[in-house]
Amino acid sequence: MIVGIGVDICKVERVAKVLAKSYSQNFKKRVFSQNEIAYCEKFANPHQSFAARWAVKEAFYKALPQELQEISGWLSIELVNENEKKPFVRIIDAELAEAFKKFGISKIHSSVSHEKEFCVAQVILESQG
Repeated sequence: MIVGIGVDICKVERVAKVLAKSYSQNFKKRVFSQNEIAYCEKFANPHQSFAARWAVKEAFYKALPQELQEISGWLSIELVNENEKKPFVRIIDAELAEAFKKFGISKIHSSVSHEKEFCVAQVILESQG
C-alpha cells in the first residue's frame, strides 16, 4: 500500500549560486551527507548532482506522513549511487529508520532525472499492508 508520494523540481542554477557563496561548505555539511558530498565533488560540474540530491530530499520529505516529517531533517537520508546502478534513497538517521518500522514503511521508491537546467525527483513510500 502506498503511504506517501512526493515530487520536487529544482533549478540547477539556483543550487549553483548557493554553492558559489562563501558559506557553501557550511551549507553542504548541513544538507548533504559526507558520501553525497564526495560523490558530487568528483565531477567537474557538481551542481547537477547536488541539485538532484536536493530534489530527492525535498520529494522524500513531502512523501512522509506528518508525524515523520517532525523527526526528519536534511541529513536523515542520502541518495546513493553504488556501482553505477540506479540511485536509491538510504535512511541514515536511526530515529527515522525506527519510525519507519513502527509505521510499517518497508520500501522507498525513488526516481531522479536531470538535464541542463532542471532536476526532478519523485519518492514513493510503501508499506506491506
